[in-house]
Parts: sequence; structure tokens; C-alpha cells
Amino acid sequence: MSYPHGVTRSRKYPSLRRGEILRATVSQIKEQGIHTLRISDVARELSVSPALVIYHFQNKETLIAEAFAWAVQRELDHLDHLTAGVPTALDRLRRALDWYAPTGQAKGWTLWIEGWSGALREPTLRKVGRELDLRWKEALTAIIQDGVDAKEFTTDDPRGAVWRITALLDGVAVQTIVHRGTQDRKQAADWSRQIVARELGLKSADLERD
Repeated sequence: MSYPHGVTRSRKYPSLRRGEILRATVSQIKEQGIHTLRISDVARELSVSPALVIYHFQNKETLIAEAFAWAVQRELDHLDHLTAGVPTALDRLRRALDWYAPTGQAKGWTLWIEGWSGALREPTLRKVGRELDLRWKEALTAIIQDGVDAKEFTTDDPRGAVWRITALLDGVAVQTIVHRGTQDRKQAADWSRQIVARELGLKSADLERD
């Protein structure tokens, strides 16, 4: 098998796992975006042939959609880890917001924004993105429903509250990340807490971590 100029066969080539390809794809998307990404860019990062990437994922559209799903699943798993064993719904919500909010530690915002952009024209990515977005909402709805049941939160519609919260936080994220430097991060964090507090009958200060 021939290789592009500058690309050498890696020792791990025979056993290269799909996860390594997906990780490299996510890295490339964050670096250069979805629209300019080429399969050869992913192959070059791994020092393998583009044919290997195509063997696993058939085409660029499938590769991007599966990379997006892989990255978001890791974020969902991390959310589960952050909130597992936390005794109150309020504390679980605080942890989730500290990580998920645009000023938090979540690394996926750039990927999400790229995914939204790509989904405008790519049906496969649009379908995957919609399914993953619903899973995010379901995870947050479960936390809020637990809080309502425990009388920690007040809302007649936990699911609707989550849709409104995430819609507004997504908008704050776009402003914070796309227009870097124009939005004060502390102000964005305050707005995020205010958005959630108003939906759940809380004070903004209730959502601050101790």
C-alpha cells in the first residue's frame, strides 16, 4: 500500500482503534473547523494512510458525525461522574452548570458550534446532533425533576424549563466563544445563573459553588 508524501506507516497501524481516529478527528475539527477538514488531515495526525480512515468510516460525513457523537458521549459520561453520589439535586445542578455553562470547564463548546454550523447542510450530522442534544436535555431534566420532587426547585414543567435554560445558555455560549473578548466571563457566568434561577424559583446566589 502506498502512502502520501510525508506520511509513514505507524507501528500501531494494524491495530489502530476507531477511538484513536475519532479523537484525532475531534482535534482537527477544533483546530480548523468542519468545512475545511479533510480525511487526509486526520490520517496525517495519526501517521497512517487515508485508506485506513475510509475503511473504518466510509466517508467524511460519517467520520464527522461519529466523531461528534463520540465527543459528546464523553461529555455525558463526565457529567454522570461529576454528579454521581451527590446527595442533593441543587448540588448536582451546581456541578452540572459549573461545567456545562459557557464559562465552565466543558471543552465541547467549540465542537458544538461547529456541529450546529455543519448540521445546516449535512443531514447525517443534523440527525446525530439532534439526538445528542436531546440526551443532554434528558440528563438535565432528570436533575431538575429530582429537585422538584424533593421540593428544592419550583417549576410546573421541568422539561420545558430545561429547553428554555439550554436555549439561552447556548446563545450565551455563542456570544462568549465566537466573539471572544467582547463578553466579560464573570458577567456571562452571572447571566447563566440568573437564567437558571428564574426558571426554578431560586436566587442566583443559590447556584454559586461554595
